[in-house]
Amino acid sequence: MRRAIVEISDLCFSYSGKEVLHGIDLVIEEGDFVAVIGPNGGGKTTLLKLVLGLLRPTRGSVKIMGSTSGVKNVEVGYVPQ
Repeated sequence: MRRAIVEISDLCFSYSGKEVLHGIDLVIEEGDFVAVIGPNGGGKTTLLKLVLGLLRPTRGSVKIMGSTSGVKNVEVGYVPQ
């Protein structure tokens, strides 16, 4: 059984009161390859910033390797476009 690296549960996020992400559930397991695609302004970068701990969710949780303290305790590589 593979372990969960990223666990997102009921994730919501708002900018200035306007909700841009609502009810996101996602599990990324060890060894998975993931691509996040969508239109401009669709929330891809916001989702990534929430996973990296650069933003705090309005509701829900993000766990990295079982920890809700974000990527502070984990090495994460991120290459922005």
